Amino acid sequence: MLRRSLSICAVMAALVHAGWSATADAEQGRGASSRIGRPLSDPATVAVPEAVPDEATINTDAQTPPDLPGTTAPGTQPASPDSGTTASPPTSSSAEEQFSPSMLALRSKVRKCLSTYYHEPIQVADHSPWGIMHALIAYGVDTEILSNGRNVNAVGHLCFNQPGRGMQLMTLNKQRIEVRIGPGYQGHSGQFLAMLAQSKVRTDYPIRIEGHEFTVADLIESEKLGCRTRTELTFKLIGLSHYLPLDAQWKNDLGEPWSISRLIKEELAQNVVGSACGGTHRMTGFSYAVNKTIKLGGEFEGQFLRAKKFVDSYHEYIFKLQNADGSFSTNWFEGRGEAPEAKRRVETTGHMLEWLVCSLAADELQDPRVVKSVDYLSGLLLQLAKQKQTVEIGPRGHAIHGLAIYADRVFGDRPGERDTVLARKAATKSDSPPAKR
Repeated sequence: MLRRSLSICAVMAALVHAGWSATADAEQGRGASSRIGRPLSDPATVAVPEAVPDEATINTDAQTPPDLPGTTAPGTQPASPDSGTTASPPTSSSAEEQFSPSMLALRSKVRKCLSTYYHEPIQVADHSPWGIMHALIAYGVDTEILSNGRNVNAVGHLCFNQPGRGMQLMTLNKQRIEVRIGPGYQGHSGQFLAMLAQSKVRTDYPIRIEGHEFTVADLIESEKLGCRTRTELTFKLIGLSHYLPLDAQWKNDLGEPWSISRLIKEELAQNVVGSACGGTHRMTGFSYAVNKTIKLGGEFEGQFLRAKKFVDSYHEYIFKLQNADGSFSTNWFEGRGEAPEAKRRVETTGHMLEWLVCSLAADELQDPRVVKSVDYLSGLLLQLAKQKQTVEIGPRGHAIHGLAIYADRVFGDRPGERDTVLARKAATKSDSPPAKR
């Protein structure tokens, strides 16, 4: 029997594998406060940013792209944190007295929202592995789900290949881990690894498939083998940027050379508009590579410099798509949009805020426009909960994840501590892998 983890210690699946956070520090040279503080452009001139051309103009400023047509705007092994190298996520302040009354009110609102959904775990019998993955992304290592009347940890459930609606996420292919892709499974190659990375699960966390023992490190190796040119590599970029050294090089199962740099180049050659979830996940991939470079004090050059310029341009662009109420465009990055449907707004604003708050520098997170978006999204989710309206698990997971990142980075509500912060209700014992305190 697998033992319950997060009720014993909320750090069950372990935090920060490689000693860096998916967030960026303004103190390390991003200098973005002045950037995002610029006045908004005339709506008629807003255009979707484009990547800096490769090689020939890599050290030049990004060109102004043409307007987009038709738009008016652009289980038994314990797990614990990596104590040797883990860096605390940057926060805007650490003492409560440093927050203004309005920020304290926002903290209460965000925590209330996170608590509301935290205490309503999904039923495993009602959801496929895809659904469970999207429950996991919301609270990361803290996520609990209900299986046969018991609270179990979502990371442990998935990594031990327990079924969701009778479906198992992983299988073996030539004694290597293979994560299934298709309806009910991964929606994209590398998606499960990306979600483990975003949840800061360590490389030594156990994986069990068909009686065979593996770790997350084995899953990383399998994902490296599956890299293919001219395919969607968004989620591989998120996962491999998190877990591998930035100068890592490897060969896929065809013997072709790959690297983080090549992943970035392949992704920059593809469109943001029209890609998964409006392009927010593709931008997250670039941001993971950029932020890790910043965190490690690396130099920006080659594909990493291209990615940084691209992320910077989208940081400016996204605020040009912000509506007066704080929401972001219901047309994703394609252009301005303000559709009235509440659930559509959860989907679009949730995803866009999720990317924004993981990629902005610490001193940008209390920018009034960011604060307004956080306030809007938490209020909308609370309103839907009060009305007992069900939000689909995918959009809900990403929206909550965005608020959880903000609570972590700004208010210091660390992953692994949410039982206490969110005044957790009593729960039954479960069968998830335990964790060390």
